Amino acid sequence: ASGNLGGGRMGGGRIGGATTAPAPRTPPEDTKEEGGLPEDEPQALEDKPPATEAKKNTPSDDTKATAILAQYGFIPGERHTVASLEAYSNYFKKKYFSERGVPTDVSVRDLEGEFWRLIESSADTKQEVEVIYGADIATLEVGSGFTSPGDDCLDAPDQKKYADSPWNVCNMPYNPSSCLKHVEATTGITVPWLYFGMTLSTFCWHVEDHHFYSVNYHHFGDPKVWYSIPASHSEKFERVMRERLPHLFDAQPDLLHSLVTILSPAVLRKEGIPVFRAEQHPRSYVITFPNAYHAGFNTGFNCAEAVNFAPVDWLPFGAAATEQYVLAKRYQSVAHDQLLGTLCAASETQLNFTPTVALVMRHRVDLERTRRAALTDAGRVGEGKIVKMAGTELAPDLFEKDCSVCQADLNWAGVRCECKGRKLFCLRCFDKKECKHGNEKNTMLIRSTIDELEAMCVRLERLATEFEANKDKAPVETVSEEWIACDSCGKWRRVPGAMANALGDDDKWTCAENSRPNFNTCDAPEEKMGAGTTWVGKE
Repeated sequence: ASGNLGGGRMGGGRIGGATTAPAPRTPPEDTKEEGGLPEDEPQALEDKPPATEAKKNTPSDDTKATAILAQYGFIPGERHTVASLEAYSNYFKKKYFSERGVPTDVSVRDLEGEFWRLIESSADTKQEVEVIYGADIATLEVGSGFTSPGDDCLDAPDQKKYADSPWNVCNMPYNPSSCLKHVEATTGITVPWLYFGMTLSTFCWHVEDHHFYSVNYHHFGDPKVWYSIPASHSEKFERVMRERLPHLFDAQPDLLHSLVTILSPAVLRKEGIPVFRAEQHPRSYVITFPNAYHAGFNTGFNCAEAVNFAPVDWLPFGAAATEQYVLAKRYQSVAHDQLLGTLCAASETQLNFTPTVALVMRHRVDLERTRRAALTDAGRVGEGKIVKMAGTELAPDLFEKDCSVCQADLNWAGVRCECKGRKLFCLRCFDKKECKHGNEKNTMLIRSTIDELEAMCVRLERLATEFEANKDKAPVETVSEEWIACDSCGKWRRVPGAMANALGDDDKWTCAENSRPNFNTCDAPEEKMGAGTTWVGKE
């Protein structure tokens, strides 16, 4: 009841056993016709190389992961254009879903049934199918499907108004309420990726990096089918995956981060794990929540664009993810301690942040106090060897430095050990390390003292208390609005300022383009403006 399918960055992926899969050009159970493919079919691609076996001598984690990825079908593929990938997907679907050589119409439910039949088939009846998926394509290199503020949109002037829209996925990470607006641009996190799917290509069970929210916009093409599990059942899901696939987790404990494993909703429901399903069609969004596992597949050729974002309620999930990454010795694409310090400062002006930031900060400072005390009380750090970071050779700044063992962020504190090349360790790892030279030369480098961190907590907690007491009295944040007249009926309408500003002098605008549902037809009455800034019209 489990299997593997996928493909990334125009890679091939397959469902089924360990035998060699057909080349991407060849549909399953279909051989070349005499004379080759018709001229309008995609050009043949080279057969992929055999899977690389892991070394028998204590292989590294990277070697193990590479071997598993190769075994289960994530093979870099040939370069494609959008047109050639669409042509191959259509060709695949036509040849695969046919009766006596005649293509048949298939519904989304038909495709879904076939997808899970392939996944759940037993070893002796396993049919192997290879597909390709153009995944994780950087919009920095090829451009976004959304317009940008600097784009004149000469070929589609009506799109210009979306450049500043909060629903433009390029803008979502930098929304004023998103913690990620304080993070430098990172491809795949704050800079969107594009995804070009084909029939039966999949994205396997996973959560987002650092357990962020994600948004996926379907630009065009055939539907995607999504499956999701609430965050409340993520721990149970991981336990079930390990129980069902112990040999894979023994080889690669970090397997769930590799996006190579799929387990059917039917199996998960039998284990008491709720699984929800959604169909995503063009011009629609799917939003995933923190630490909520999700997976799915494409029913045909399509294009989607995805990015992460992080309202402040994500922060506790991010803190938990950081601790999990440390245990797994996994690289952290966002330095959580550094971000937490930045959010403390931002809370001075964004008071709605304070209740959550205060709670997370208090927990983090308590941990830091315990970890520092464990080292100093045990004499692991030399007398007078607790030094504030100053950007000097004796007291270097550990900004963007990571632990040499677990890759943890050292922004708050780290220990410099004299044993081997003056390596840097986080407080957790150094507490477990034995030093042959003794402890007198070990230096703990800190950004802030515990007293300073405690003062930050007290300040945040006071601001949070004030915010909670006054939030019902606080003015409601409003979006700037403008009046514009309909070019069809002449009635004046109230619209977002960004929409009005995006219209040129010669651009036409009608009520049908109004985003406010009770005023988006010419039959709706004209709003009136009362005294001051009070709007009289009601929606």
